[in-house]
Amino acid sequence: MGDSRSSIPSFRDNIKTYITHNKGAFWELIRAPETDMKGKNTKCFLEDGCSLHFNIYNRLGDSYHAPPYSSENAVGIVMAVGNEGKVLKKNRGDKKNTYLSRDGGASFWQIAKVPLIYEFGDHGGLLVAAANTEATT
Repeated sequence: MGDSRSSIPSFRDNIKTYITHNKGAFWELIRAPETDMKGKNTKCFLEDGCSLHFNIYNRLGDSYHAPPYSSENAVGIVMAVGNEGKVLKKNRGDKKNTYLSRDGGASFWQIAKVPLIYEFGDHGGLLVAAANTEATT
């Protein structure tokens, strides 16, 4: 018998993020934005196996990134830190961006090329974000 732990590295290297809009009856990969925040084409298409993946607090990932966030008081708004690609990048030096959805996760826009921490106010009328990995005032 082989060591069961030998499968763990391959699992950790193949984490993907899925979304559901019907309470878990159907799950799908998250379509990446067509362009980044500067208007440059992302060249990340579901048809090519490329999608959007979000960091979530867990033992496998970076615990210093804010998890995806939404609120019942801000209907349809979702903010998350992650990356575009075939899988979730999990190493400390990997490039992470911050994304915003205003339609309940049907589509996302890149809003920062760094990981941010965020909060909503005034039923989604106010979105506040700040750098999560460096000091700010």
